[in-house]
Amino acid sequence: MLAAVLNGKRRGTGFAGKQLTLGAQDGAEDVLTATVFERLAYLPDSLLAGFLEVLLSLNEPVGAIDDLQFWPSWSLSGQRVEPDVVLYGSERTLLVEAKRYDDGLQQYAQQLARELVAGMQGGEIQRPVLLTVGGLQDYGEATSQALCEQIDAELGDFSVEYELVCRSWHQVYLALQAVIADAETDWQPGLQRLLSDIAATYEWHGLRTQAHRWLAQLAPVGIDSESYPINGLHIEPESQAAAPRISPTPLSTLAAPGIASGAFLIQSWSF
Repeated sequence: MLAAVLNGKRRGTGFAGKQLTLGAQDGAEDVLTATVFERLAYLPDSLLAGFLEVLLSLNEPVGAIDDLQFWPSWSLSGQRVEPDVVLYGSERTLLVEAKRYDDGLQQYAQQLARELVAGMQGGEIQRPVLLTVGGLQDYGEATSQALCEQIDAELGDFSVEYELVCRSWHQVYLALQAVIADAETDWQPGLQRLLSDIAATYEWHGLRTQAHRWLAQLAPVGIDSESYPINGLHIEPESQAAAPRISPTPLSTLAAPGIASGAFLIQSWSF
């Protein structure tokens, strides 16, 4: 469906007659989440495990993924709780809560705590890893620790051991790109097509795929300059040209240049 939507073939997709301005549409983050994680699920097991290892940097990995569910419906105190994606690993369960933007405050501790409690009470998850994608202003250790403390406060007396990982959509793409770059040569054509699909999805949603490049990281361009004759006049190269004469005399002490003005006849024309 992605190719049909991006190429304007929207009849039957639910996008017919609508502009593809997803930032202004309800449910934009759900479309983004489904499109990206559906394709991640198609990775060979070894590559998916490698991707999760690069992205999450856990001391104890999730293990082989046995199942993946989008928006499972759990119950907590008579209310429905729906994490965006749940990846059931052989060792741990990965809960994903994704938000639309990489640079906004959209992750809420109360929502995250409710997902942990509902999953544990219903026996749906084991040794959970809670992954937030997007929805924060930065993704450093201090921000992650602050959100973790807020979640703990929301959990109150409910005891659950979990690990919180905060990543941006940009980091998700870079981790996938790195794993694909190291994959076997025979797999590259299909993997590059998968990566292109995700890149197109990011472009559709206004997300960046390129790594940050700082001025200090840029290599010198090594531009050389050379002088050429202009209108028959030869301009000496700077190395041969005489150095400009610099006068220490103040302008106020210089003699008047003695410029005189003259009047010119203006020709009158009669018809």
